Amino acid sequence: MQELFSNLGINGKLLIAQIVNFVIILFLLKKFVFSKLIQHLEDRRVRIEQGLELTEKAEKEMGRIEASRHRELEKAREEGEIVLAEARSSAASKQKEAFNIVRQEAEKILQKAKGEAEKEKTDAIKSSKDEINKIAVLMAEKVLSRSITKADQEHAVKEVTDYFEKEYKAS
Repeated sequence: MQELFSNLGINGKLLIAQIVNFVIILFLLKKFVFSKLIQHLEDRRVRIEQGLELTEKAEKEMGRIEASRHRELEKAREEGEIVLAEARSSAASKQKEAFNIVRQEAEKILQKAKGEAEKEKTDAIKSSKDEINKIAVLMAEKVLSRSITKADQEHAVKEVTDYFEKEYKAS
């Protein structure tokens, strides 16, 4: 075998020394480097798994938060619609109330105006009656060319007044 190694240009002593060196380096690497490297890779794998779990939890939490936010927005929208409906209802009732107050005030003003018109009408009729009475007495005095007594005057006034009242009511 040595002849074979020599034909190939391999020195047996040197080969054995290199094998021993390789085994020593392999032993040292295994004892000091590979264990730490494997431990580091294992730690990294655990951190990556934890990161993935955290990412998954975060995604679930984000989904839950999004669903909660959506529910809260829907609830707020519904509450807003309720408040808006109440405001519209309140505005409508306030409008009706204001309309009723205006109507009542208008009716009061109309009643007051009717009362005043009735009073003015009564005053005008009374003053007209007094004027008619005076004219009737003057006419009667002229017609009779004498002085009329108080009783005659009242009787004439009553007749003329009745006559004019009938005429006034007929027209």
